[in-house]
Amino acid sequence: MKQTIIKILFLLLAVIFSGNELISSGKETSVTVTEKFRLGNENLHSIYFSEIQNKKSAIVTNNSGINSEGEHIVDMLKNIRGSFPIKIFSPEHGFRGDDNDTDHLDEVTGIPVITLYGNKKKPTKSELEDVEVIIYDIQDVGARFYTYINTMYYCMEAAIENNKKLVICDRPIIPNPNYIDGFMLDNDVKSFVGLLDIPISYGLTIGELANYINQTEFNGKCDLFISKMSGYSRNMDYNNLGIVWKNPSPSMLYPSTAVTYSGTCLLEGSNFAEGRGTDKPFEYVGAPYCDGDLLKSEMDKFGFEGVKFESIEFTPTSITSPSNPPKFVGKKCEGVYIKITDKSKAEPVKIGIALLVTLNKNFPQFKIRNDKFLDKLSGTKKLRTMIENGTDYNTIISSYETPLKKYKDTIASFYLY
Repeated sequence: MKQTIIKILFLLLAVIFSGNELISSGKETSVTVTEKFRLGNENLHSIYFSEIQNKKSAIVTNNSGINSEGEHIVDMLKNIRGSFPIKIFSPEHGFRGDDNDTDHLDEVTGIPVITLYGNKKKPTKSELEDVEVIIYDIQDVGARFYTYINTMYYCMEAAIENNKKLVICDRPIIPNPNYIDGFMLDNDVKSFVGLLDIPISYGLTIGELANYINQTEFNGKCDLFISKMSGYSRNMDYNNLGIVWKNPSPSMLYPSTAVTYSGTCLLEGSNFAEGRGTDKPFEYVGAPYCDGDLLKSEMDKFGFEGVKFESIEFTPTSITSPSNPPKFVGKKCEGVYIKITDKSKAEPVKIGIALLVTLNKNFPQFKIRNDKFLDKLSGTKKLRTMIENGTDYNTIISSYETPLKKYKDTIASFYLY
């Protein structure tokens, strides 16, 4: 028994000394620790809480402003000692995602909700008089024409004009974070679906974009704080982060919708349906005059990677979003299902442009809208003009490569992850 105890002691001493030797010699001392993923709003009420502590806040948010477990930021901050949310600003589609674009009292919290959509898109001086800090928390989809980033722009402008701090709760990019594509914005087509001189797919988190806007649009005048995510990198797939999904807008039904959206939303500038009123908006596209098999065959010729085109039939139904009613309600449509098979290889903006080229070439009933809405979506008159003139796909793509490269070279310095 005594000999056994002595052997055990010798073994323990050997382990201790060998461990010290490894440490002192520098061998095998690195230990990889994976930091737990946390959203910006989760870090706001922990490591960054001093930014809002004991201050009256206005929260710019909607249905998507939740933490990883589904708790809304308004509920989260309302129940924390030292946090005082006194009003809510809502973007397009309303605070609860129900298309309520009117000022009202929130039934759940009793906090007044002020809309930032319609005739008034920016908080007024009187609305910010009793506010000490503005907090922004909305899940975006990385596309220039998704209007929430323009709401953020106007909130930044209001923060500067009224000497208020703006806190951005950062969130991950749903599509491939490294995918940057599309026309830059021309000044003569600026609108609420295209306000910033960035490409259609701009490749920044909302916090990174806020920093970019602050420097390029406001010369750093905004008192801006980014409540960063932790445990996040650009190589991470949104689907693997374990975040509860809440539609950021009525037709943004799934994370996969956000991937195809940056390309198929261009169809809103035409008489071809982008899939609203179906189970897969922006993934199902079609029209009553379309031959789905022909469209699939033509799209396959482009050789796009990371995507599969499937010939489909669908009948759009009415939806509760009056701001964007579906095309061809109750009419059978043929078209394609744009099924993303590898998000890291897919190029949705190019797919959208290829669709426009193909439809214009093969279907005489296809028309681009007369109101030039495609100009606002694409950010330029050039795309519409080239499509109508029968310009080939490769020429269209090469026409925006030089300004796009300049943008790519610029934004790397704004990366936070």
